[in-house]
Amino acid sequence: MGTEQDLKRTSWLIKQLYAPDAFARRDETDDKIFYSVDRFVEHLDSVALATVERVVGSLVVEKEPVILDLMASWDSHIPPNTKPSSVTGIGLNKNELAGNPALTQYLVHDLNDNPFLPLPDDTFDAVLNTVSIDYMTQPVEIFREVGRVLKPNGVFLVIFSNRMFPQKVVKAWWRMNEEERVTFVEELFKYVDMFDPPKTFVSRNKARPPDDKHAHLGIPSDPVYVVYADKKGPYPLPRPELLDD
Repeated sequence: MGTEQDLKRTSWLIKQLYAPDAFARRDETDDKIFYSVDRFVEHLDSVALATVERVVGSLVVEKEPVILDLMASWDSHIPPNTKPSSVTGIGLNKNELAGNPALTQYLVHDLNDNPFLPLPDDTFDAVLNTVSIDYMTQPVEIFREVGRVLKPNGVFLVIFSNRMFPQKVVKAWWRMNEEERVTFVEELFKYVDMFDPPKTFVSRNKARPPDDKHAHLGIPSDPVYVVYADKKGPYPLPRPELLDD
């Protein structure tokens, strides 16, 4: 039986999930058409990207891990010290996936059209979702699928910032401030009931890199938010506690 606080959290999440237009977007054209345009650009500045790599390298502690990059593009942000045995990418742009040097295989698959992952149960040590949670129109179903394909005690890292393609972001995400977005992702982990309690890491207000085109404006580096949790299992791994910076 959940506590009163648990029930309140679940109620809050349900209101977010089931508002009539929660997962509508400004642009409802076929995602496969929108993402058919090659975009070989970085979606975060170099300071934020270095933080993403550091987090991935710290939290994926398995030796030669089998990794799934969910909603992947041309860069998986996996540091060299991780040394994965394989990396599978699922995304929508074939050219970007083919140009990703980290991937050992890839699938072109629209998760908003069909959230089912065409992958076996209990396969991956780690699943990464980097700056894409805000585009999911069926996040509960996708989180359940991630829980299915992860090995017991495998880790799911959801990494996001405040940069996005506005026309494809779901309205529920637009309506939340950045702290509420962290809570939203935490509650998704709890709602599907396949994961250990989620943890968070936040990095913000760092100086923008001096060679960045916006550096002279005094705008800080892109914030990095990470919500992560292990799939429930009998043998938890000693992942480090990350301190916000």
